[in-house]
Amino acid sequence: MSGRAVGRATTLVIATMTLWGFSGIAGADDGFGDENVHGESDGRNIGAGAGRGNGPLPGIVIEGGGGSGGSFSTTSTNWSPPACYYAPEYTPEEFEQHYLDYLHSPLHSGKAEAVYWYRENYGEEGGVNFNLDAEEEGMWWGSFINTASDDHEGKLACSEPWFWVPFGEAPPPLPGVPTPELLAGLAYEHTRVPDTEIALNPEDADHQIVNLPTWIWTEGSSTAPVSVTARVVGYDIWATTTAEPDRLTIDPGTRDAVTHPASGECGIAGDGTIGEPYRAGRAEEPPPCGVTYLRATHSGGPHQLLATLTWDVSWVGSGGAGGDLPDGSVSTPQDIEVEEIQAVVR
Repeated sequence: MSGRAVGRATTLVIATMTLWGFSGIAGADDGFGDENVHGESDGRNIGAGAGRGNGPLPGIVIEGGGGSGGSFSTTSTNWSPPACYYAPEYTPEEFEQHYLDYLHSPLHSGKAEAVYWYRENYGEEGGVNFNLDAEEEGMWWGSFINTASDDHEGKLACSEPWFWVPFGEAPPPLPGVPTPELLAGLAYEHTRVPDTEIALNPEDADHQIVNLPTWIWTEGSSTAPVSVTARVVGYDIWATTTAEPDRLTIDPGTRDAVTHPASGECGIAGDGTIGEPYRAGRAEEPPPCGVTYLRATHSGGPHQLLATLTWDVSWVGSGGAGGDLPDGSVSTPQDIEVEEIQAVVR
């Protein structure tokens, strides 16, 4: 059996893989070719999927993420997907089938040279073995490219042919082999958080009252932590990001208002809640989180109250790695009509 070494001639490798039409370098559509794979988030997600079966990154699996949720956006991130990367691609049986499919394909220029190269690199006593006697003991790693990347030179950097990595062992330290840091960035991109749900008192957004404090607090699961794990299939290479709510920022949508507290930032309590529900008899108290409108809207149209929940994001990974990632936020707009009346009974 030949578990071949890494380090073949780059020119020969690229030429051979191009002739064969492999799903690694040549088959770029199996890689990052997705418009949602980027360093900054947009829309209702932070990003892209991944996986040998659950997304556009073969050999890498995403777990968790909070399901469908609100727009978690950030304007600061250093993460971007690599131009190319290595990951588990074939079991021994799959690798053999890939070879046989090519072997029985129509004859074309260069096919004989490709078959010879294949047998030289993966053969045993003139045949081809593919480590079939180690079916449950490891996988063949291949290279994948990011078709969305503008780094054309970088796309060709992962030029090593397939290499065998036993389960329980680390892959060779090649540029492009996934690291916990890269996986942390990928997990961050894939995080989804719940919509920010706020309650008001007075509860009717169309009937807020001039000079009467509007109490604001969070409801539902909008402040539950969210964790996402990105891992390499079958190997101890992983990273888990955890997003935890930190504060709710209130923007009343007009200068004719006072926020509570004055900063407009409402902290999170030990039980994960933000603000307090209004209770009878507290109408004249300033709420721990809220806003007091000073003028009626009249015919000027509603104010747009914006409640923005900011999330702190950190990560831990294999080998004791870890650190912080940029904050993310979820914003919930709500139209507010303000009336001017003489007396209010809550």
